[in-house]
Parts: sequence; structure tokens; C-alpha cells
Amino acid sequence: MAVIYTRVSTKEQAETNQSLETQLERCRLYAERHGYEVAQTFGGTYESAKNDERKHFQLMLDFVRKSRLRVGYIIVYSHDRFSRSGSNAIYITDQLSQLGIAVVAVTQPVDTMTASGKLQQNIQFLFSQFDNDQRREKCVAGMEAKVRKGYLVGKAPMGYDQLKVNGEQVIKANKQGKLIRLAFQLKAEQGLSNTDIIQRLKAQGLALYNQTLTKIFRNPFYCGLITHGLLEEGEVIEGRHEPLVSRDTFLRVNGLQAQNAHGYTQVKEDEQLPLRHHIRCGSCQKPLTGYEMKKKGIHYYKCNTKGCCLNRNAGKMHELYEDLLQEYQVDPILLPQVQEMMSQVFKRLSQDHEQEEKRLKLQLSELKKRYETLERRYAYGEIEREIFQKFGGELKVEEREVEASIEKLSGPLSNHQMLLEKGLKMMLTLSLSWRNSDASKRRRLQALVFPEGVQYDREKEAYRTTRVNSFFGLASEISQKMGQKERGKSSVETDFSLLVARRGIEPLLPE
Repeated sequence: MAVIYTRVSTKEQAETNQSLETQLERCRLYAERHGYEVAQTFGGTYESAKNDERKHFQLMLDFVRKSRLRVGYIIVYSHDRFSRSGSNAIYITDQLSQLGIAVVAVTQPVDTMTASGKLQQNIQFLFSQFDNDQRREKCVAGMEAKVRKGYLVGKAPMGYDQLKVNGEQVIKANKQGKLIRLAFQLKAEQGLSNTDIIQRLKAQGLALYNQTLTKIFRNPFYCGLITHGLLEEGEVIEGRHEPLVSRDTFLRVNGLQAQNAHGYTQVKEDEQLPLRHHIRCGSCQKPLTGYEMKKKGIHYYKCNTKGCCLNRNAGKMHELYEDLLQEYQVDPILLPQVQEMMSQVFKRLSQDHEQEEKRLKLQLSELKKRYETLERRYAYGEIEREIFQKFGGELKVEEREVEASIEKLSGPLSNHQMLLEKGLKMMLTLSLSWRNSDASKRRRLQALVFPEGVQYDREKEAYRTTRVNSFFGLASEISQKMGQKERGKSSVETDFSLLVARRGIEPLLPE
């Protein structure tokens, strides 16, 4: 008994439906050839596979785990259709395997009953995550370049309309913008309170809350400047948009705003609070903000969710974070052995990478031949136009998917020795490096080791990690297991090939 799961990544792909139809048809043919009865199909829509909390994916998992039909197989078109979450996908397939359920990919057949087959499947999951990470890096780099040219990335703030004119971004002030300009003038020239300004704006048709007006006054976009999280700390760029107020007016308004302190100040970028937004509340999942108690000169992290009441001394939170980083450090004595093991991992991944690229190129060549044959039969009048369009369209969709897969494999594991040396050297002193760095370098290190941040468990007074950079996770686990063996606490030989399969590798981000 089997189930079929299909998905695409975007709404546009789902609406054209070609890829979904192809996936479903190929999966049904696979089930028929192998004599599997299909109990149910799942997916058939767009779901991002960066994480595994997808609605239809979870419905499928619940079905195979709880069904009395004894489902033995989950059939997918390719492994990246199942998941792109890397090590988490490996964990899920391992849990399913213990229930007697195997994940099989039509275009990437492997025998998961053998150790080598499991390794090949796990590597496919790792490459899917690797591809996502690469795409993210390219996307971020493109966004940064766009910001540096003065373009707005994201939604225009209140008071502006965001248009496209001849393919070019144009941001123009609207009716609300004129009233926002009036608000700046009333504040700068007459020194009115926010409450009085809000009342005047409301009389002219613009209703604002005090908090909203404060955010408007603090946004440099209104004086022609752009700030963004992709830029260096404190860096601003001259925008291409029309400023609503002069910079002199903006500075005068914010000089007045600074006089409204009430015992503590909200900190945007502070050397004392590098973990802002990196830590999430373990109860409500909201990122923690920070502030300084001015009278005592003490910094705190807090959760702004109403009723949550999480409020912790920054110094204690930093000590806990240093302890967390220490868990991922490599013992200097074991460095040569860890480096050798990691080198073997990269070599194995590179070999499989080359084999996969050859297989995909052969598959692409076969698809092109099939399309040419179909095209020739249509030209000679052997098949109808509708048949040619239907099956020719499916072949072209498959071609594009295979070409995309080949593009993903454009040498991501080259020069791995330099990567290993650089990464492992960093892991010798993770905790100390974080402690002795300035806020900007701390944030880069945090994002490198824990890409999705960490959660704070108030009951246990400890951090929980949702995802660790696979490089650090694998290297630290190898170091720990070798340390146990050195201390005589483990008499069993460690199977590092299986260890690699569980964890996976992803690229180190630049410092």
C-alpha cells in the first residue's frame, strides 16, 4: 500500500498545473510498475519545503502513521518534492523507516533497505537544503545591491505609492504623504505634542495612533534616506524617491522626540544587546527586544507580547549564550582527527555530486530525444495537435526541472579543504570570539552558527536551538564522540558514515 505526495513551490506553478500533473502521472506509473496500490494522494498544490510544518505534508504524515491500511511507501517525484529541510528531512525519513514506511523518489531511485541507499537518499536531502541556502544567499546579495542603488526593497511606508513605470520602480507621495509632511512641520516648527498633531490630522481625514506617528517621525525614508538590515550598522543610502521633508526638519523633529524619554530607552542597535531579535520567546515565539534601565545603567531583554512578561537581565542571558556556543566548540587536541573525518565527508559528497550530475545530463539528453521524436511525428501528421501540445508540454516541463537540477550542482563543494580549515579554526574559540567581539561581529557569528536564531525556555532558564549550521553540528558531534572514546566512555566504534547521513553539510557564510 502506498500514498503519493506532490507539490510545487509557488502559486503560479500551481495555477498552471503542468508540473503537478506530470508529478502525479509519473508517481502513478511508478506505483503501477511496482505493484503498489495507491491508498490516497496528498499535496497537489503549492507548499514551500524549507520547513516541514506544511499543511498538506503534515496531513500526509498523519495519515501514513495512523492509517490501518499499513502504508509501506510514500511516492514522490523527486526528493526535493518531499522536503528541502536537510537534516530534518533525514530525521523524518528515519522515523518513518522505523514504522516500516519508505520514501521513494521516481526520478531518483535508491534502495533504502541498504546502507549505501540510505546514504544516497540522505545526500539528496542535504543537496536540496544546500540549494535553498544558495538561493537565499543569491537573493540576499541581489537585494543588498538593489538597496545600495537607492531602490526600496519591500513595501513603501505610509504616505507613498509604489509604482512601476517602464519597468522602473517609482515611489511617489500620495494624499496621506501631504498630511504626514504637515505632521513633521507641526512638530518641528510649532513643537506640538503628538496628541495635538493626531487630532489635527484626524480632522483632515488621517487617523493615526500615537505609536504609529512616533514610528513615522523616526523613519529616515521621509527625508530621502534608506536604511535596511542588509546594510552595515548605522549605514544609510540616498534613496531615489521624493523626500517629504528636509533632513534639517527630520533632525529637528527627532531632537524633540528624544525629550520624551520615560525612565528607559528602547534600543535599536546597541553594543550591550547583540541578541535582540536573535532570541525568541519559548512561550509565544516572538523575538525579544531590548532596553536600558537608565537610572541603573542595566540592560534587559524582554518579550513585547501582551501578558507574556518575559524580562531578563542581559548579562545573564549573555553568559548562557556563551555556554551554548561552548557546546559547539572543537577540542584542540582532537582537531587533526576531526578535520580528517570531515574531509572524508566532503569527498564522499563530492563523488555523489558528480555521479548525480552525470545521471541528470543523461536524463536531459533522453528527454530532448523524446521531444524531437514527438515533434517529428507531429510534423508528419502521425499525431494530432492536441496530443503533441499535451505530451510535448509535459516533456518541456521535465526538461526545465532537470536543467534546474543540473544548475544546482554547479560545483558547490570545490576547495573544501580551505573551507574545513577556516571553519574548524573558528570552532576552537567560538564562545571566546563572541565575548570579545563588537556587536556587529557578534550578530554575524550568531547568524552563522544558528541561522534561525534560538529560543529561550524560561522554565529551564536555557536556550533551545531550532536549527544549527550543519557544518558546526557535525564537527562538534564528531569531536564529542571522539572525546568519549579517548576517555574510555565508548567502546563501540563510531560509524561516521551514518553520522554524516543524519546531520548533513551546508556552506559556511562569509565572515
